[in-house]
This record gives sequence, structure tokens and C-alpha cells, in this order.
Amino acid sequence: MKCPKVFVVSSLLVFCSALHAEETWSLNLHTFSHHFSERAHGKKWNETNPGLGLRRDFGNDFSIQAGFYKNSLSKWSTYAIAEYSPLSVGSLDAGLFAGIRTNYKNPIAFAGGALIRWRVTEHIEITGRLSPKTCSSCSGFVSAELGWKF
Repeated sequence: MKCPKVFVVSSLLVFCSALHAEETWSLNLHTFSHHFSERAHGKKWNETNPGLGLRRDFGNDFSIQAGFYKNSLSKWSTYAIAEYSPLSVGSLDAGLFAGIRTNYKNPIAFAGGALIRWRVTEHIEITGRLSPKTCSSCSGFVSAELGWKF
């Protein structure tokens, strides 16, 4: 499949762009999701979504992330998103994310929604995402990621 390969290479080029003084990196482990609607024809959504992502933070409220995971249709997907989280209270950050994902009903689809991130320690984070229904054959969902800053 040529499209995901081009997608992954272009995502890596973004990550390898010029260094920024306030940058940090995180390795994220995708874990699980929960869907808000039933899947067609009595099928069940895959809600165990293993995968890995790499996030690069630029300052305190903007980051980009790319990776792969086993999606809700039990297929492997790649993605690239940008995050903007201007709300910060103590160890919690909240905001929005938007980007693209692959290997759903269409080869490339929109990804987006709200996020909340809990900085558990200096190096460990937990991110929750809430995504609305974006197509007739999909579902809104919540998902969770574990992150390690390095």
C-alpha cells in the first residue's frame, strides 16, 4: 500500500525538521477505546488498540504526533495529528487535536477531537481523547494513551 508508506515518510520528515529550544519528545503507547454507538450488521468494534506514537512538543501548548495502532476495524492504521492545548491547571492540560488517519472505510480520513493530558510525573503522562462521529459508518469514541517523555 503506497499511500501509508508516503504518509509515514512525510511524517518522519516533519519530526526531523529544525530543532527548537523548548522541544521535548514523548513515546506514546496506545491502549484502548470505547465507542458510543453500535457497529453495523451486529459486528463489534475493536476496543483494544495497541500501537506506538512519537510526539514532539513545541513549547507548552503545541505538539505534533505520528504513529500506528490497531484501529476499531481491527486493521493497522497510521496517523499524524497536531495538538493545541492552551488550557492548563496544575498537572492537567486540555485542548484539541486534528489530523489524518489511514485504513478505515476510506484510505485516508479526518482525525480530531478534544484531549486531556495528565502529567503524572516529570516523565509519565496519560492522555485521553474524545472524538466525535465523523462519518456515517463510524462511531464517536474515547481512547487512552500512556506516554513517556524523554
